[in-house]
Amino acid sequence: MVERLVANEKVVGSSPIARSIINVIKSSFVTSVFQKYLINNDIRKFKGKFSYYIIFRLIRKFLATDIIVSIYNFKVFGSIKKNKTSYFLLKKCEFGDDKELETINKFSIKNKVMFIDCGCNYGFYSFYTASLSKKNFVISVEASKLTSEEFKKNLKLNNFENVTLKNCAVSNTDNDYVLFNESNNDWESSQTHNEFKSYSINKVITLKIDTLIKNINIKDFLPIIKIDVEGNEMNVLKGATTFIESTSPFIIIEISKYIFADKNNVEYFKNFLQKFNYSIYNTNKKKVSIENIMTKLSMLKDKYKTIGNYYLIKNFSKILEDFISDE
Repeated sequence: MVERLVANEKVVGSSPIARSIINVIKSSFVTSVFQKYLINNDIRKFKGKFSYYIIFRLIRKFLATDIIVSIYNFKVFGSIKKNKTSYFLLKKCEFGDDKELETINKFSIKNKVMFIDCGCNYGFYSFYTASLSKKNFVISVEASKLTSEEFKKNLKLNNFENVTLKNCAVSNTDNDYVLFNESNNDWESSQTHNEFKSYSINKVITLKIDTLIKNINIKDFLPIIKIDVEGNEMNVLKGATTFIESTSPFIIIEISKYIFADKNNVEYFKNFLQKFNYSIYNTNKKKVSIENIMTKLSMLKDKYKTIGNYYLIKNFSKILEDFISDE
């Protein structure tokens, strides 16, 4: 096939239009072959395989469309654009966050999980949780309109009926329009800052978690909130106080410098933990203090902004008991 294309290129000549047509045909062929290579395999199978990395490095510039990636028990589109989070599924053959995913799976084995995914991006956490059990219920929230469209494509690809998406900014108010800084790199977009090379500014409506779940029957669900909203995490907690007080959810939160750029957030976080009787744990199940958190953040080099995910768990709760158990 490739030989025929090369021969045809010589016959047609070297005009820009001819070269463009040939490149499109080549790209479509390469994309089709690579898609068939991946489609029936969990992408994690190729992690650490030198042959895969060589193949991907050679062909990545010739891929014409996003590639459907199988991982765990679901599928998503792996972007061919380096500025998209899902590109790293193709590059690294994994999502990462293994301990967080294992923890969600551990809860799901014993319970029906209600998972509220704040800052869901293209939906990995959401689809992972939905795939664990049809009884799990997932509410996904994404402020970026463009990224929400990618989420919808992935949702359609899996046909999950236990996932619902809200395109809004989860915060501490309802129905306010706020300015959202949408970065060219989809993992950076933020309501609170614009520390990126290229971005656009869009208006997006706000929504509180308390309002989000107001008319939902949450009985018999184990509640989990994941918060990854690039600096607006404390406002998400402020907008979920009724839900937290009544259900004591397990909270996965990304800790970054952006959160505590507002010094008032340090005091609010301390008061939150005290008021709701919560403690902070790292992904290795070790309790940590706010002082420890702040020290780690202060030790980061300027180019790094986050120390990763931590868990907020109510003291002496059944959720804590299940979390620290080895079963």
